[in-house]
Amino acid sequence: MKVKSYKIEDILVIEPQEKFLTGDDIKELEDKFAEAYSAGAYKIIMDFSRTELIYSAFISVLLEYSQKLRQKEGRIKFANPGLEVKKIVEVTHLGQIFEIYPDLEKAVESFKKEN
Repeated sequence: MKVKSYKIEDILVIEPQEKFLTGDDIKELEDKFAEAYSAGAYKIIMDFSRTELIYSAFISVLLEYSQKLRQKEGRIKFANPGLEVKKIVEVTHLGQIFEIYPDLEKAVESFKKEN
């Protein structure tokens, strides 16, 4: 999996470049989260603009790092989820854990309002 990441002020945006995020993609994502956590990046937006489907192993990584970030008063927010990702979020009740935004700008804005 190719993962693009960049910062908008103090917010790290992680943008997977694959349509389908499977168990094979876990290591790269874990590395990105570990690197961000070590660097003190506790505000993260997962930009799903290129992603059509996420699998359970990927969700497990998101949940694990969400817990770690909350201990540091940080969080992961979702931006640009497509129809299938929205369905998965709804069925798995991930919307109770992760804030979901229709686009990157609104997700960034939500972090800025928290400051």
